[in-house]
Amino acid sequence: MELALLVLLMAMVIHFPRKSGPAIIKRESDDLPRIKATFNDDYQQEMILDTGASVTTITQNMAKTLKVKPVGEAVFTLADNKQVKMPLAEVESIEVGGAKVENVLVAIGNVPLLGQSFFGNHEVIIKRDVVEFRE
Repeated sequence: MELALLVLLMAMVIHFPRKSGPAIIKRESDDLPRIKATFNDDYQQEMILDTGASVTTITQNMAKTLKVKPVGEAVFTLADNKQVKMPLAEVESIEVGGAKVENVLVAIGNVPLLGQSFFGNHEVIIKRDVVEFRE
């Protein structure tokens, strides 16, 4: 009986892996920190961690895949001081490294950026190879 329970628990761990723990940073030639995010519990996308972005930005293709509809638009000032108007939408959830935020405001733009609308209520600890999000 104990062996059967142990096997069942091991199977549950295999089929329902934990999503907690720090997010692994992947860097490419541009040296921007990229981490995997899970949208709406099943769609994964590599996102650039942007501590200066007020809103998380998803691409048009992501918006189509996630079936989000624009709910308005806003003007954003980019790092080069250029102003850009982008549609706004809401995604059901974003999860990164065990931190999950629901009903997240996103802008629809050209580059997938993980911004303050995701991690604004978390303590963000950026290390060389990982990022931790703590409430």
